[in-house]
Amino acid sequence: MWKWQKITDRQHSSRQYSITNLWIGLIAALLLIPILLESLCLGILYVTGSLNGEDTSAFAKQHLLTRLFVSTPRNPVPGTHFLGHLPSGAGWDSYLVADSLLGHRLKSGISVFYVRGSIEYLYVTDDNGFIVDVDDPPIALQKPADAYRVIVLGGSTVMGEGAPRPSQNIVGMLRKGVRERGLKGPHGKRIEFINAGVDDYNSAHEYLYLVSDLLRFKPDLVVVYDGWNDSNFDLNDQLSPFRVHSNNRRLLLSTSITGSAELLAANLRYFFTESEFKLGTGELLWRVFSWLSYKAHASNSSPIQFDPRNMELYRRNRRAFLALTDDQLSVALFLQPVVGTDARTLSAEEKASWWYPGLDEALGNRVAFYEHARRILADLKARDRGNGHQCIADLSHSLEGVSEPIYADTGHLLPRGNEIVAAHILDELVLCGLLWPAD
Repeated sequence: MWKWQKITDRQHSSRQYSITNLWIGLIAALLLIPILLESLCLGILYVTGSLNGEDTSAFAKQHLLTRLFVSTPRNPVPGTHFLGHLPSGAGWDSYLVADSLLGHRLKSGISVFYVRGSIEYLYVTDDNGFIVDVDDPPIALQKPADAYRVIVLGGSTVMGEGAPRPSQNIVGMLRKGVRERGLKGPHGKRIEFINAGVDDYNSAHEYLYLVSDLLRFKPDLVVVYDGWNDSNFDLNDQLSPFRVHSNNRRLLLSTSITGSAELLAANLRYFFTESEFKLGTGELLWRVFSWLSYKAHASNSSPIQFDPRNMELYRRNRRAFLALTDDQLSVALFLQPVVGTDARTLSAEEKASWWYPGLDEALGNRVAFYEHARRILADLKARDRGNGHQCIADLSHSLEGVSEPIYADTGHLLPRGNEIVAAHILDELVLCGLLWPAD
């Protein structure tokens, strides 16, 4: 009896051991299969990208699984909140914060590397949310008595996309030009620049940003450098020019079950394909879905038609800026250069760039917009009564004759392009009597 009991206990223990092993195996498989699937998808994405000529040097930093094996970079700017490396085309919500008036604005006190191909673009903001360089002195609300304060407004081209370091963006090049040429403000004051560029801002945002927040910094001169984002604005898609990320549409969708489901799907897609939790599995599935959707709708698609209402908005915003001028504030309006709006021939390097094959689609209606914008600026300039506080210029032709590569894509400038345009801006400001050359 005792011997039989011992055998029974041994068999029971063996069954328990087998069941335990079975559960461990199942759990391990459930954990291993997703990892293997993710590894396979990452491999497909990497190989496909390499075959298509994409730069995959930063591939590991852009996906959750492979990022685990990449060393964590140190904060390049002590005292700021470092957001790490954000993949190209994603992560904008990491360095932008929602704003009930403007739609969004830059977060304050952050540093982040925005990765596009093999290039890492460093963005740094101060406590005011202004783009600054690593060693820039803090910008005080109270303007120093010896400073001629210049605020530069614009979108991502002013913020610095295309320039790997803040010193190479358009405002950094303006600072460099002022130093090299010894330029001064009226009464010999030193010139202090504030970079108030914000990704995706058009002229409506820039004006509202100025009157709602920036005038408290007591600028002596406001430089408005834009055109590209205004030409891209679609009134049929966004009811208000002050809501870049379609806040109104999101609010309308959230009032219905189907709309809420659409928002949920969009948020999940973003989380798994663009955020810092980017998964190769989600990205591959989305790429396949996007490709199939593109093939299905390509034959029915048509280019964005020129909308005359955009020109009325542009004219209204130009006039609103000029209406602010008085004895304490001067305003300079500049139409920025972008690919396709002048007679410049792209360099061989630019034609070999990743963005060139899609140039025709990217141009959209910008050529027609720029033709009308030039006439609007010429008309406003003709009406200027010479009060000495306005400066209006079309800089869209300022890169003609430049044979070296100057574009990072169809609108953002490389450092050399920023340097050339900054020189033209300073020339215009001197010609308008707003800046003064060294004695």
